[in-house]
Amino acid sequence: MATPVSREPAYLLHSRHYRETSLLVDIFSLNYGVLRLVAKGAHRSSSPLKGLLQPFQPLLLAWQGRSELKNLTDIELGSRLAPLRGDYLYSGLYLNELLSKLLHTCQPAPTLFSAYADALGGMANKDSLEPLLRVFEFNVLKELGAFPSFTQEGGVERDIDAFASYFWLPEKGFIRIDNLSNPPSGYAEFNQNVSGAANRHIIKGSQLIELSRLDLSCKETRLAAKRLSRLMIDHLLGGKALKSRELIAKTRELKKYGASRK
Repeated sequence: MATPVSREPAYLLHSRHYRETSLLVDIFSLNYGVLRLVAKGAHRSSSPLKGLLQPFQPLLLAWQGRSELKNLTDIELGSRLAPLRGDYLYSGLYLNELLSKLLHTCQPAPTLFSAYADALGGMANKDSLEPLLRVFEFNVLKELGAFPSFTQEGGVERDIDAFASYFWLPEKGFIRIDNLSNPPSGYAEFNQNVSGAANRHIIKGSQLIELSRLDLSCKETRLAAKRLSRLMIDHLLGGKALKSRELIAKTRELKKYGASRK
């Protein structure tokens, strides 16, 4: 019989009905990474587990079982965070979806677990959202080995030039562009694979240097970081859509519509 796990630090990523009275719960845990558990009877109104299975809250979980799908046996709440509202809630759903879709099951990722806890803590405190998201996205890319050097040009032993312009190529890094009328190898393919105008995805060397220090104080650098992280994450997703992105887009459209009606 597999050794039972007790008081494992974890967060709930997603839950859904399972059979008549149970739930399937996807969690992100400190020592076991992302995995799925069965919470038997947790969908009953009388279940003590039901009220504790809340996303964006630090939990201590216990489970056991011999099969791949383990049985959740106990839940304790850790230090309680303020509930997420509005854009913070939608962004929290986005973080959860990234973890669910990009991480391999049962692969420990303690550094990323810490980064996730920091991101949720910042959201609960209503810290500036854009820097929180970019730092977390960069941590996801680092965990997956898909984070390029922000200080070295791709394919050559040369430092990023603050006065040059670059574009990112998967598995190659940042490629310098000296003349857009005579672009380097790979730029045409890059144009075909990115959405929108490719020039929007060109990044200044000075911005890459700022990002290497996680300096997001400049609005233009934050915007460049957002475009860049989306390119990299979309490449890892391989064409899979994120429901949380669609929800965020619809919410923004409703806000614009509501503002125009006033």
